[in-house]
Amino acid sequence: MLIRFWLQSPSLVTNTHISKLGLGNEFSLNTKRSINIDRFETVTIEIENEQSTAEARDVASDIASDLGFDKDDCAQVALAVSEIVGNAVKHAGKGTLSIRLSANKKGLEFFVRDNGQGVKSVKMAMQEGYSSKVGSLGVGLNAAQRAMDEFAIRSKPGMGTRIIMKKYLPIPEEEIEYGIISLNDERYTVNGDAFIIKEFEGDKVLLAVIDGTGNGLHAYEVATFVKKIINENYRSDLVTIVKKCHRNIRKAFDISLVRSCVLGILLLKPRSLEYVGVGDTTIDVMGTSPKIHPISQMGIVGDFRLPNLKLQKFRCRRKIIIIMCSDGIKSRFSEEDLPLDRDAQHIANFIMENYCRQYGDATVLVAKRKR
Repeated sequence: MLIRFWLQSPSLVTNTHISKLGLGNEFSLNTKRSINIDRFETVTIEIENEQSTAEARDVASDIASDLGFDKDDCAQVALAVSEIVGNAVKHAGKGTLSIRLSANKKGLEFFVRDNGQGVKSVKMAMQEGYSSKVGSLGVGLNAAQRAMDEFAIRSKPGMGTRIIMKKYLPIPEEEIEYGIISLNDERYTVNGDAFIIKEFEGDKVLLAVIDGTGNGLHAYEVATFVKKIINENYRSDLVTIVKKCHRNIRKAFDISLVRSCVLGILLLKPRSLEYVGVGDTTIDVMGTSPKIHPISQMGIVGDFRLPNLKLQKFRCRRKIIIIMCSDGIKSRFSEEDLPLDRDAQHIANFIMENYCRQYGDATVLVAKRKR
């Protein structure tokens, strides 16, 4: 097997036998690898048999471990790489695997390429249990897709197949913490509120508080329905997500029934945040200078009163506290009223204990980025 490392300096490869293949920083490594993962650019591996498939799997897992992925994530990387490069050998005879850091240095990208016959229908190939003439394909593709954070395939008959997979590190607990408490109205057995905390790409967080119209089962149904839509579309822009929630509510439920919600949805990036809110959910952003004041627009999602949505964008410092609440919480509090020096869960509990209304579902979501 031939492994090529492109690095900024040959001296970054240590404790291994190195034989130069040509000009530049291209090497063949014959023993255990030890590289500075923060500065390597690309690893390319030629895949041509079962042995090189296994070795490619091990290289991918080792690099993931060096970058900081835990054992479970390294196992998922190994599984995905093994399945995809194995398919390349099985269906095309050979292929190549390239591994590189993601653009934000928070994860890894795996690019597998072969020049085989290609796939007639990518949609069919992605179905679980799909089998081609020469063997099962759908099981491997689906397993790899589930193991990775992002998965894309491009293939045409006679043109080979290109697959790119991405896996991101989780945001460290030392960097950001969350506090959440959500209580149903004691007059009902289910909670008509829902919330979302979705980290992705190693440095972004999507936060949402959803409040189904009314209380009880009907509110629970629509809040759960909207939560599923947001989770499936979290990479879309916020306006598109809310519009999709609106359209799908109106399609899925009988229009004669009252099925709607209000919501606030926020995207937190390393140096900025974006927000869209509809209805009487509230948001407070604390610890910033100058002050940031996102607002929710009047209206209802799923109802004819959906407003012309406006995406609000703000620059923000790294250290920041975000508090999102449903209408079961009185919003009359300021920074001076809250124990912001405590952890996020303590802040959420304090708000629930001191500002919860007598009736109605109530939700408090706190995100505290510490560095």
